Amino acid sequence: MFSVLMTGCASVIKGTQDTISVNSLEKGTVIYVDGVKRGIDDAMAQVDKGDTHTIKVTKEGCEDLIIQTGESFDATTLLGIFIDFGLITIPIDLISGAAWKTSPTLYTVTPMCPVNND
Repeated sequence: MFSVLMTGCASVIKGTQDTISVNSLEKGTVIYVDGVKRGIDDAMAQVDKGDTHTIKVTKEGCEDLIIQTGESFDATTLLGIFIDFGLITIPIDLISGAAWKTSPTLYTVTPMCPVNND
């Protein structure tokens, strides 16, 4: 029972990381998440919950585009009310970041490229 109280409901049920997917509509786009190259045109990354993350896309001859991920409250955290009235489990989820989820988890980010009028 003690080990259950040392983790919150959201951290046990859903973990402290999310997987995000990033794609670009411009072929040859290099995708970075938090400064780490993740792929070209399409990428997936594991990110910590409770933080915003930076997505950057680059392509030679185009203007880079940088955005931040969003987050929202994960209601699974409230299940702690049934375990210990939320006195321990909810604060643990808040501290670990598990009380939040990355939202959305799918991003389409395209660098600003000049239009060819040929």
